[in-house]
Amino acid sequence: MKLSVVVPCYNEFQSLNKFYDEVNTKLNDEKITHELIFIDDGSNDDTIKILRELAKNDKNVKVISFSRNFGKEAAMLAGLEHAKGEYVGIMDADLQHTPEVLVSMYNKLIENDEYDVVCSYKENRNKESKIKKTLVSIFYRLNNRISNVKMLPGASDFRVFKKSVKDAIISLKENNRFLKGIFSWIGFNTIYMPYEPEERLYGKTKWSLFKLIKYSLNGLIAFSTKPLKLTFILGVITLIIGLLDIILMGNLGFRVVILFLGFIMYGIGTLSLYLSKMYDGLLRRPCYIIKEKINL
Repeated sequence: MKLSVVVPCYNEFQSLNKFYDEVNTKLNDEKITHELIFIDDGSNDDTIKILRELAKNDKNVKVISFSRNFGKEAAMLAGLEHAKGEYVGIMDADLQHTPEVLVSMYNKLIENDEYDVVCSYKENRNKESKIKKTLVSIFYRLNNRISNVKMLPGASDFRVFKKSVKDAIISLKENNRFLKGIFSWIGFNTIYMPYEPEERLYGKTKWSLFKLIKYSLNGLIAFSTKPLKLTFILGVITLIIGLLDIILMGNLGFRVVILFLGFIMYGIGTLSLYLSKMYDGLLRRPCYIIKEKINL
């Protein structure tokens, strides 16, 4: 098996047949032996029905169905843990990631043995809303400033990599996973390829503003403890300002009280984020639960 393609799915029944036809045809035309690993992430539409039919007619179609929705990170992990290929690709089922780019990344990887990962990135984000572009820009700037794990702005989960990279990723046993950060943390030689996402043919994006913010916060605290250190620094600064206000003004000014309360709220909020992740880890619950496997 040359290439394993991991495809997380959540309510994608409308696009699955077309996705399968286009990807399978392209890989067969290029004579790339492959398997397609679809992960049904607790969909509440006909996604699993379509996947069962595809798997029935093609043994190279593998299906993993979760007991409920565990999220894209869990779906990608499940796909990686079941991938058997010498190379592994990750792509979305909505056809914004095209088979042509998948094959280009694969060819670049096998033609350049010094590289371990080929990662696609969005060079142009003009099609996205201003709010999303602003949030994404803030995330990458903030992450690259406070974290030791640097990420290229616009870097995507859409990438192809060697089996050794896959093995390194699944060797990490952490529950709160942020794959973009994990790819940077584990190292390996990576080459970046610009791509232009296609328009979604069906449905709407699953990424609401709330989910995007939650995902970004998870990524920030997963690879940096600087927010905790900032809590200590702000505490010292607040103490100094309060002492100066007492010495110079002769009393505790209202502005110092407000400043102190603001610091307390920030500190409690920051600690809560880290403690919640520690709590999740201590429970040692699995990242996902499989309800059904097909052709695996």
